[in-house]
Amino acid sequence: MADLKIKSVLNKLADIKKSLCSAFLERNDAIDMIILAVISKKHSILIGEPGLAKTAMLKAFVERINGLKLFDFQMTPATDIKELMSKNIRNKIGIDNCDLALIDEFFKGPHATLNSLLAIMNERIAYVPEPRKIPLISLFATSNERPDKSSDANLLPLYDRFLFRKEILPVRDERNFRKLLELKDGTGFEKTSLNKNDLADLISAGETTDIPDEIFNSIYSVREELRNKQVIVSDRRWRETIKILKANAMLNGRDAAGKEDIKILESSLWTYYSDIRAVKNIIRKETGGYAG
Repeated sequence: MADLKIKSVLNKLADIKKSLCSAFLERNDAIDMIILAVISKKHSILIGEPGLAKTAMLKAFVERINGLKLFDFQMTPATDIKELMSKNIRNKIGIDNCDLALIDEFFKGPHATLNSLLAIMNERIAYVPEPRKIPLISLFATSNERPDKSSDANLLPLYDRFLFRKEILPVRDERNFRKLLELKDGTGFEKTSLNKNDLADLISAGETTDIPDEIFNSIYSVREELRNKQVIVSDRRWRETIKILKANAMLNGRDAAGKEDIKILESSLWTYYSDIRAVKNIIRKETGGYAG
């Protein structure tokens, strides 16, 4: 990647990632996902019980991007879509006036509110009350409910819009658990930061990354293998995966996507938990030595 400015921003982003990983133990993959979701302008869902730093990770990332506006909201069964709009919020940062949105307990919202969010996520248009383009880059949802085939079918179209899906588990390693207990507030956070223009530059650079024919062929092979295992991925999601591959290659300093980037799709090609093993095995087979 020839652009020296982009290289400089990537170096700073690497420093930010390093400090976040030192503060949030065993969360490297989740932090990677947060960064990639923002750069590819896609939506994500973090699944796990309360107290696992799901929201803290995102807030810590936002704090390192100067000028980035975060809308932080907790959904309830009685939430009306109007409650998410700026005119009804004291600090005037609503979902119609933010860069990133964090909505806890997302699927606990009533269907009418969730359906309204579907249009906001798809089109980046909010009705306040007239339709208006909004600056939303990515929406992050949290939930402690694992999706399975008994889940409400009415929620599947909405769930399909979350291109990244990540389960957050408690810290497992004994040494890391001790480090967790000994961590002091602010541990791992250094002074490196970016601004919104830096973020915009990375987003633009990711959009121009090349996808070679061999990668299109690999993606087709993965799709056919998944179909054989009865794991169905919508055409819309397949189209969106290309943007993920481009962004991931750029974040790793490459001008073109390679097979090593396909590994990142493990978090994007499953719908139900029963799909996860098949997705991992098929991607591992396709990427060979790049599976990690």
